[in-house]
Amino acid sequence: MKSKALENLSSAQILINNKQFTTSVHCSYYAVFQYMKYALSKSTFRPIDYFTQDSHNGESSHEYILTEVKNRIQTNPRNLRSFTEGVRNLKQNRVDADYHLRNFSDIEGIECRDNAEKLIKNLNNYFDNL
Repeated sequence: MKSKALENLSSAQILINNKQFTTSVHCSYYAVFQYMKYALSKSTFRPIDYFTQDSHNGESSHEYILTEVKNRIQTNPRNLRSFTEGVRNLKQNRVDADYHLRNFSDIEGIECRDNAEKLIKNLNNYFDNL
């Protein structure tokens, strides 16, 4: 899952280089989502294997993954809130990019990619350098 996440991050950059900014947002978000799944599977505190992550009942799988990550992050409330907002903002941008008529500018595409990189870096810090 880690390699998929990093491939999505790389794909976002390739799409940005080719001026496909709206499509790059999709890859930026999924890089973070897949890295969160990886972090949960490698967590030293109540790890969740991929099968369990994929087979939960009820809420959105994306919200489930974010909630489980938040439950394992040992940081101050401000950092936790910032991380959560960052993921949710990136997810909303992905929904806009995938399902709405919104076209993202170069600045917005780059900002989403940069935010994804920052969120992944934070995950590494929160989960002791995965």
